[in-house]
Formats: sequence, structure tokens, C-alpha cells
Amino acid sequence: MYYRRKMAMLALAGIGFGKDIAAAEWELTGDLGQQLEYNDNISLNTVRNDSVAGYILMPSVQASRKTGVLDIAFDGQGDIRRYDDSLWDCDNYRLRLNNEYRTRRNEFGLRAEYNVSCSYAQQITDTGLLVPNSQSEEYLVAPQWNWQWTARDQLVLNALYSKTSYSNPSSGIVSDADNVFANFSGNDTYSASLGGNHEWTRRFTSTERIYYSNIQYTGLDSSIQNASAQNESTQHLVGFELGANYVINREWAVNASGGPVWVDGTGQNLVGTLPAQDSSWTVGSNVNINLSYNDKLTKFSTGYSNSVDPSAIGQTLQNHSVFVKYSYQLTRHVLLDLSGDFINNQSINGSQSTGSQFDRLYFTTAAGIAWEPTRNWRLKGSYIYSWQDYQQDLDVQNFQNLQGFQNVGTSDSNAVMLFLNYSWDGIRNSTGKGTGKGTGKETGKEVNRNYE
Repeated sequence: MYYRRKMAMLALAGIGFGKDIAAAEWELTGDLGQQLEYNDNISLNTVRNDSVAGYILMPSVQASRKTGVLDIAFDGQGDIRRYDDSLWDCDNYRLRLNNEYRTRRNEFGLRAEYNVSCSYAQQITDTGLLVPNSQSEEYLVAPQWNWQWTARDQLVLNALYSKTSYSNPSSGIVSDADNVFANFSGNDTYSASLGGNHEWTRRFTSTERIYYSNIQYTGLDSSIQNASAQNESTQHLVGFELGANYVINREWAVNASGGPVWVDGTGQNLVGTLPAQDSSWTVGSNVNINLSYNDKLTKFSTGYSNSVDPSAIGQTLQNHSVFVKYSYQLTRHVLLDLSGDFINNQSINGSQSTGSQFDRLYFTTAAGIAWEPTRNWRLKGSYIYSWQDYQQDLDVQNFQNLQGFQNVGTSDSNAVMLFLNYSWDGIRNSTGKGTGKGTGKETGKEVNRNYE
């Protein structure tokens, strides 16, 4: 059944809209990245340090075809990690397909993805609970329609369906004393939004949108012991946003958006034997602010984000994050990179039920130097420091053997990496008299950054 579902989604995403034309341009490119890594506490464990050394292989391929009215882009990525402690071995794969069809005043898009992941970077972003060999599987389909209402006004309609499920081995996350599980929870998410933008000047554009999301937490697999105790829940999110994009000058640009979001209901608890939380309406917020600078030698960006998102622990979280990125071209072939991220995850609705409130602080900073001797080769050395303060309102004394609860408290880690990448220029070909204005969006060139 899963195999048929995968094939059906990819076939659906591969259907082009409308009538093609003779003039076309297509290309096939690829990347191969390799990385050596040492991390003195990969799990951010407060009880012991899980130090590992390993090798990472990151292949990717990108293919695209553009015409005057139709663009099709595909990319496939892999992230294969092998460590001296095989418990932390990890495989990630992603297939993504984008279609875009344009008429004089309309633009139709369809994006489909299939992801298999045990990425620890994903777990850090989500909850900070790092479980080895925990694998997630995700399907995603997202259609979009843009209508150029007037010369300055555009209407945007989006929809999305995603299904995420987790498989967790019992080793390392089951308590012998209590015989209960601290497993991740999958979810089915349906969302739709209607928005628009108005171009006041060439530099200033205002935006607005209303949206609705339905999140159904799917709990544990029925084959897992005590799965019947894990409660399922459904949440509804309704909100609206106002925003603006402003190009200050050639180097500086700023964009901001924000608005309230109403959440109906609360999710299940991290430990399935605890009772479900009562449904109630809570007001959260979605905010995004970004400031960027870009000249010939320097790139700088900083921003703040406040969003309401589903999580792997079966709760919808209010996620606050601040980031700073800076890069400077020291010489023609040498680039300096600096970055920092701060994240705060909190349950969207605190409850009097024991164990319902999730609260985490996470900070990471990175420094790296990249050497690009040619256009195709890139060698980079980097250092990453991470710190976490994780609190869970639960009597953890009774669950000390659980892998998930060994993160309670403060912990940190240090990691050093040596990364080598080769970019293949690939094959390009054009047919007909012209290629139109194809956008070629998201052909996967960010492959080597997604799992770092």
C-alpha cells in the first residue's frame, strides 16, 4: 500500500499543466559531498557524553526542463552517515518534484515530496530530543495558484497535505522498570491559505493572507507495546497575517509579516500512559522579520521568527527563533562563514495535567572557512558549538531509563567537520528558437546544506 501511495503521489506531481511548446531548455546536474565529523556529545545528553566520529556521504542529482509556459524541476538527495558507534548511523533521502505552468495572468504550481529521514538536525529543530535510529517518513503535496489581478495586484491561493510517521526501535528508549515508551508521534496536516500582494512602488510591496490548518496526531504504531494507551488528538489553527517587503537600496532589504493564530485543542503527551489534555482555544502568533545585506564581498542576514507548528511529541508548539548569518570573501578563493541560532520551543497551551508542558532553549554557533580552488570544488572546515536547556514538567525520577528524558537539564556539545564537495556542471541542451522566461525554481542546489 505504501509503495502504491508513493508512486501515485509522484505520478500526480509529474503531470504537467496545459499545452507545451516546441522551444525548450533542459539540464542535468549533480553534486557529491563528503564529510568527516567528530562530535563529543551528539545526543546532547545530560547523563553521559555520546561522542562519535564518522563519515558522511551526500550525493544529489538535479534535472529541469523549461519552456515559455511550463517548468518542471526534479531533485533527489541522499545523506548517508556512518559512525564508529553504529547506534548513530543515519540515512536520509529526499525526492522532490516541482511543476509550474504559466498563462498571461495565471500561474499554476504543484510541488510533491517524499522524504525518509533520521536526521538529527531535524530532531534538534523540532524538539531537541535526539533518539538514535528513529526514522521518519513524509509525503507532501502542495498545489498553488497565482492570479495577476491587476498590474500591481496579485491573488495567491495555496493548499497543502502532508503525512509524517515515525518508526522507533525499542532499544534505548524503553524503561525496563516501567515498561512504557517515549516515542515520537506522527501527524497528518491539511492546510489552505488565501492571500495577495500589492506593489505600491518598485521597492515596496504589501502582503496579506488568511489560513487554516488541521493537524491530526496519529500516535504510535499499533504493533508497539502500550500503543493503545497513546491517545490521538486533532487540532485546528486559524489565523491571518499582514506583511511588507521593502528594498532599502542596492545592498539592504527588509521583509516582515505577522498576525495572530487561534489554536483549538491540545496534543497528546510525550508518554502515552498520561491522559489527554482537554480541548480549549488558545491565541498564539506567527511573526517573521528578516533584514539582509549583500555586496561584492559581504553577505549578512538576521531575523526573528515566531510560529505555531506541530511537533514529534504530539503537541503543537510555539517556536521562537533568532538567527544571524555573516560571510566575507577573504580572497578570491577563500570565504569566511559565521552563524548563530537561538530557539525556544514551548507548548502552545499549558495545562494542569502532569507532563503536558514542554519548554526548551537551544543555542548553536558555527564558524567555518571554505576554500574554492575552482568553480567545481569546495573544501570547508568548520566548528559548531551547541547548548541546550530542556525542561519537562514530569516526575522524571520515575523515567530515568528513558532515552528521551536523559536530555532533561542543560547540556552542550562541540563538533568539528571537514567537508569536500564536487559540483558537476552536467548536461544542457536547448531546442527551438527560444526558452521563454522559465524560473527553474528549487532545482536542489541547496543539497549540501539541508542535513549539515
